[in-house]
Amino acid sequence: MTEDELRVLRLQVRIVALEALVHALCTGLARTLPDARQAIRDQFQVFRQKHSQIALPGVAPEYSDLVSGEYQDALDDVLKKAEQCFRSDD
Repeated sequence: MTEDELRVLRLQVRIVALEALVHALCTGLARTLPDARQAIRDQFQVFRQKHSQIALPGVAPEYSDLVSGEYQDALDDVLKKAEQCFRSDD
């Protein structure tokens, strides 16, 4: 495995770990504050709007649209997974 492949693997493992942490935190929150589900969904929407763009240092301007799109897709994916913890069981 090359150094670059190892770096990518480490990043992927870190992402999986962070997603698992977000899911566990949201599940715990949903269990302890079941009446707060709508407020939390609203906060996720505010978060989406506030963090809809990203600028990464060292990324060439010609890639900024690509990076922004990938960031938005990743953010939506993580927040959708987190929102699954707050689905009403009734």
